[in-house]
Amino acid sequence: MRQVDLPVWILTGLALFSTITFSVYYYFDRYSHSDQAVIEHQLSNVETAVRENPQNPNLRVAAANYYLESGLLNQSIQQSHQALAIDPNNQGALVLLARAYQHTGEIDNALAYLQRVLDLNQDNPLAKIDPRLETVHYEMGTLFAKQERYAEAVSSLRLALEINRADADAHYMLGTVYQKQNEHAHAVVEFREAIRFIPDFVEAYDKLAASATAQGDASESAYARAMVLLWQGQFDQAAAQLESLTTRAPDLKRAYFGLGLAYEKLGKREQAVQALREFVRAYPNDIAAQQALGRVQRGN
Repeated sequence: MRQVDLPVWILTGLALFSTITFSVYYYFDRYSHSDQAVIEHQLSNVETAVRENPQNPNLRVAAANYYLESGLLNQSIQQSHQALAIDPNNQGALVLLARAYQHTGEIDNALAYLQRVLDLNQDNPLAKIDPRLETVHYEMGTLFAKQERYAEAVSSLRLALEINRADADAHYMLGTVYQKQNEHAHAVVEFREAIRFIPDFVEAYDKLAASATAQGDASESAYARAMVLLWQGQFDQAAAQLESLTTRAPDLKRAYFGLGLAYEKLGKREQAVQALREFVRAYPNDIAAQQALGRVQRGN
């Protein structure tokens, strides 16, 4: 789910380049889409700025960032190394090297550069709340998982979640790591957490169904598979399966949320209100359900 993004301030113009250090990485992260035409135009401007001021490490970090966005990995790596030659502790350069080496498949190199970032922040009093460091821990967790170094992956992902408990991607990845080790009870907890923060997280429902099946929990598995149908737009099938589930497993109140949304999409307003009310009675603090109920009651 996470995607590379350009730092917002790079796109606003060269006047802001002097502020680019470690912060480049946080926005060079996971949540938005790149515009290649914008990248190419800004890259030309950055290259000009680097030629005019070659000893500015932050300009080189900016150039490395754009090269990485453009798929020019060797140029990105070169610029990052040149930035480090000027400023050995430039964290923007370190994280860009880590991301470039991920793309080249050199996972050990990527992990080494991310670890250097953590080492540089050992005495940082804000380390436990810094969202940029949360991203570093998350990245390390995903890389450890790729290498099947599961204990280290769990440790890194838990550190990420200590900083941001609402990181659905980190919960999902942690659940995936547990699932690979057949620790399905732990996996179910993490997939549920991912879904709690992103209700339409289809991949999490898929994996929740698999771990529930492995545990022999047919009701949980049926619920998760029905929710996959719901978020894939198969409202009739989702409603039918969730209706059956509320009869067979009346204590599984989470099914009523999906059922209410399915009814809403099918134009069954009264049934939607009833289902959502049933869910809200069980989960009175669920904001998404309260919003859905209000929307359906208003007929929006």
